[in-house]
Amino acid sequence: MKPTGDLASAARVVPCAGVSRLRCSLLVGNPTARTGKAAAAISRAMVALERARLYPEFFPTLPRGATVAALADRLEIGDVARVVYLGGDGTFAETAKGIILARERTGLDVPLGMMPMGTANDQGRSFGVAAGIKAIERNVQIIADGIESWLDVGRVQAFAEAGDELAQDLWFDSWGVGLSAQILAKRNRDRDLIAHVPLLRQIYRDKVIYLRAGLSSYLRTLVGRSRFAAAITIDGVCHEYEGVTDIVIKGTALFGGDWIFAPDGKPDDGRFEVVVMRGHADWAAATITAHKRNPVTRDDLAVLGLPAAEVPSGREIDVRVFRSPRHHRLYAQLDGEEFLAADHYRIENLFHHLRVIVPADPRCI
Repeated sequence: MKPTGDLASAARVVPCAGVSRLRCSLLVGNPTARTGKAAAAISRAMVALERARLYPEFFPTLPRGATVAALADRLEIGDVARVVYLGGDGTFAETAKGIILARERTGLDVPLGMMPMGTANDQGRSFGVAAGIKAIERNVQIIADGIESWLDVGRVQAFAEAGDELAQDLWFDSWGVGLSAQILAKRNRDRDLIAHVPLLRQIYRDKVIYLRAGLSSYLRTLVGRSRFAAAITIDGVCHEYEGVTDIVIKGTALFGGDWIFAPDGKPDDGRFEVVVMRGHADWAAATITAHKRNPVTRDDLAVLGLPAAEVPSGREIDVRVFRSPRHHRLYAQLDGEEFLAADHYRIENLFHHLRVIVPADPRCI
């Protein structure tokens, strides 16, 4: 199907008319994202997929969480060979959940191709998939080559004090509670505030917003207002921590696009890495040692008087946080989206739960 100027209308055409069974490539994206700039990327991607004879059909994301079920319904027709997401972490998550839901309901399973457009792009770059409109043709070639890898998926549950489940969701990159989630929440509030101011909206975006929100939240930790205690049980072994500022549980290698906390961790090894930060010294050490282009040895850290981080990993992880009465709540996040705040969480690694299409030599970029 050839792209048109009206992408949303194109999606309502009869699915992959005239295309053999299991040959269609379903491109999932939001043409109104990034103040409409995503529409240009979608059109370019449709042309590139057509040239590669991957028979594209566009599927627009839907508001209020309706994308997942609608995508599963579309996949159950049975003519889709692969799904390709174009967008940020939210589009990746919705697309992946739609694939998983279709498989759970009918047994049909398709791989996920990646055309990242987000700020950090941890999932794509952890496998060597570049982001942005200029990378579309290269990413189409990766999709056409059809090399697949597994991705472990996280399931998180949040519990009330009495033990009742409050919420449950899937995640594909990271889950966390504390400073990083607080930065995310601050970023979202700032972004909402300037959403209707055209000049500020263009200047104050992406990493600039993260920088301001991060600085504001980090300064709070220096005076102890955002620290807490935690008991983290990893595969039955309990670890207790005081003075914690952040807990991040990682599935893919990259964090924030630039940091690798656990170089030996793999996205398909059945384990998640547990990163615990206790104060600004831990953050300083992680910033220096974990940056993907600035490797520093443990001896170098010792000279600087900074601790070397230990990063345990496991398949089943139970997190209990103990906060000061001054804390109304501790923010939580998954895959760059805010998650329900609670004091008790349980994370499970769903081994080899999603097929992703990757480069021939999948490694971090």
